[in-house]
Amino acid sequence: MGLEFQCPTCGLALKQHKASQGFYCADKHHFDRDEQGYWVFTKPQRQKPTGDSREQVRAKRFLLESGIFSPLVDTLAEIITSSIRPDACLLDYECAEGFYLRALASKLAEVENPLNVQYVGVADAENAIFAAAKAQTPGMLCLSSSKKLPFADNCVDFITVIDRPLKGKESVRVLKDDGTMLLVMPGPRHLWQLREYIYSDLVEKPFQVNLPSALSVKSTQPLSFTLAVTGEQALTLLDMAPYAWRATDKMKHDIQASHFESLEIDYVLVLAHKRMSEPL
Repeated sequence: MGLEFQCPTCGLALKQHKASQGFYCADKHHFDRDEQGYWVFTKPQRQKPTGDSREQVRAKRFLLESGIFSPLVDTLAEIITSSIRPDACLLDYECAEGFYLRALASKLAEVENPLNVQYVGVADAENAIFAAAKAQTPGMLCLSSSKKLPFADNCVDFITVIDRPLKGKESVRVLKDDGTMLLVMPGPRHLWQLREYIYSDLVEKPFQVNLPSALSVKSTQPLSFTLAVTGEQALTLLDMAPYAWRATDKMKHDIQASHFESLEIDYVLVLAHKRMSEPL
């Protein structure tokens, strides 16, 4: 059985209209496909789009597509290839502008025995999902709140959470029993040279995994490498970090004026399984 949809407004099952490709439920809630190719599962916004500006999205995409995170993409592809079932549905949770979906789909297409993966990407920022669609990211792209995903319980085989905090339990809800989640989490030394600008009392702390109780850790794999980046590129990397808001204008100016020969990238890749029949 493929991906099943659920109304994020009332929780009823969603059906898809063949002609328009839009979704609707028995309570007459409608969710249409945007002309750019992504589905809109959020209420119309009366204010400016939230999230990154289009300039920020472009800067992140340009930096990622330069290949600087190839070691991460290669390792992710290896783990997914050895862990995912054929014909599985892979959801990239908070996929941003779709870089990792595109990169992983390309890598997985090179596998000798085709996996025939169904790709789905979800983002809560309109500029990001717009950019993902424009870049022809494979699979189904959804503009959706991470607090209320438009999918039924236990319908996704594999979820990736790449350099994003795992918010709430929605992703666990939609993951199948005995389904797999692959998380890319910052390690103790991640972006250390940038954090030194922000925190005067920076101390290296041991890595800890804190996941919802329904998930059990199967394996952890550290991945560390260094990058040579300009100050402008370093600012873009900082902008991807959850503590970017702590950087003052002076800190950003100092970072931009610097050059980093060995900026530390430090991730821990956590492979977790959802326990059978575990209450959320």
